[in-house]
Amino acid sequence: MVNPSQARGDTLAEWRVLVLLTPSKKERTKYLVSLLEAAKARWGWQISGICEDIDRRPFAPLVEPEGKLISRPHLLRIAAWESDPEQVTDTQRRLQEAESAAGISAGRIILAGAHSAGRAYNVPFRHANRFPLVMRMLKDNREPARLVRRLFRFADESLALVKPDLVIANEWATPLNFTMWMAAKRRGIRCVSLRNSKINADHGFWTADQLMFNTAATAAAAARRKNNTVASEAAKRQISEFRDQPAVINYIAARWRHRKGRGFVRWHVDYMRAFAREFVNTFRGQDTALREPWIGRLLRYYRFEFLTCYHQRFFNSFDNETLSGMKYFYFPMHKEAELAQTFQSTLWHDQRNTIRVLASMLPAGYRLLMREHRMNYGHRPTRFYKEISQIPNLIMIDPFDSQFKYLHHADLTVTENGSSGWEALLMGRRVITLAKTFYDGAGSCVKVLKPGELNAVILELLAGPAVADPGARDHALGCMIDAERETTFSLNPDQMPDAIVHLERAVLHAGSPAC
Repeated sequence: MVNPSQARGDTLAEWRVLVLLTPSKKERTKYLVSLLEAAKARWGWQISGICEDIDRRPFAPLVEPEGKLISRPHLLRIAAWESDPEQVTDTQRRLQEAESAAGISAGRIILAGAHSAGRAYNVPFRHANRFPLVMRMLKDNREPARLVRRLFRFADESLALVKPDLVIANEWATPLNFTMWMAAKRRGIRCVSLRNSKINADHGFWTADQLMFNTAATAAAAARRKNNTVASEAAKRQISEFRDQPAVINYIAARWRHRKGRGFVRWHVDYMRAFAREFVNTFRGQDTALREPWIGRLLRYYRFEFLTCYHQRFFNSFDNETLSGMKYFYFPMHKEAELAQTFQSTLWHDQRNTIRVLASMLPAGYRLLMREHRMNYGHRPTRFYKEISQIPNLIMIDPFDSQFKYLHHADLTVTENGSSGWEALLMGRRVITLAKTFYDGAGSCVKVLKPGELNAVILELLAGPAVADPGARDHALGCMIDAERETTFSLNPDQMPDAIVHLERAVLHAGSPAC
């Protein structure tokens, strides 16, 4: 019998696909599984997956009848081959080949895993969860490199077993996923990831970009600006509505609501449920390397409750009238540690350094307003705020105060690659970015990739108007919005066919595998 996809001559027919699966109960995982099942039905894919031991049963239907389910490696378990010098040398050689093929050093994997393997990178500015893996990484600074080598060996052997034409993940920023990406690059295998759009609410996109940006939208927006394509009425309306009533990106706002809704009683109920679930899962083979001791989790919660009160003395809040009379730069903090820093803008992963750099470049009469990220609040050592508060001309802003009034009145907003830069552009303000961003296609902010040039750029920007041509600025923003809408798809499961079309485009754009 001829497969329907073969009869249509589909390029992706009968491909072998390896997917890196997150926990089965997550809504994002459920969506990805449904999407893969639709792709499997269309193209006759043979799907294999990498998952936790405890998730083998729910994922079994996805890989049937010929695919494989591979258990994730236990992160603290030393493999037998590590006691054989020849095998260690051979693994190291293959890892170095992957570095050359990807153009990225293995140390980037450690930094990207700043909540696990690379925890030492943010020890000074965030209290650590006392996971067994973290404690081992902090005890011996050679251990992160050993873990990367161990993960790479697992990834390379998994690719050799499955022989996939394509590897799919939600992200590449975790140590295992990052090593899988590098191992795939060594073998010339296509890789794509599924991401949420920060411009088109409740939509997603597929990307072959290593940094996981929507490069298709960036290119389409640039082409629209070059061709002077008229922005759609929907894009103009989105800009106007944001200026009238600014709002945080939907999925970020959902995270904030979830955290705010977890009061004292709810937290302890969730804690007991998690404790019971983890107790059972231990006997089912779950890796405990990233499981915090139960008493440590309780103490961390009470420390958080105390610090959220104690640290209030460091923060300030200003009304619109006061801000309108101030001359200031605005720097919004990222969550510590976030992939936007440790994965996408590695030179600026230490925000303490960024703050000091900006404060040292303030022109006469200006101040630097640094707004703390609410996900950091209550999790920092007190010494962090004491040290930061001593930096000349710096004011720390309450993380729960609305950021939009600070963006609206700022003489200059500086961000590595945060969404605040996009919001400031929509408000018609000056923006400097220090790395690649999801709104590069608008071409409206000033990107400074060489730190030595930052001071001169700041002075040049302040010497002119915030927006020289408002019409041209709005046109560029409209082009970015339209390009994002063209290259994203609804995350509503009922609109799966559109997601499949976008997946095919992204995979073909990823290029032909090397021989």
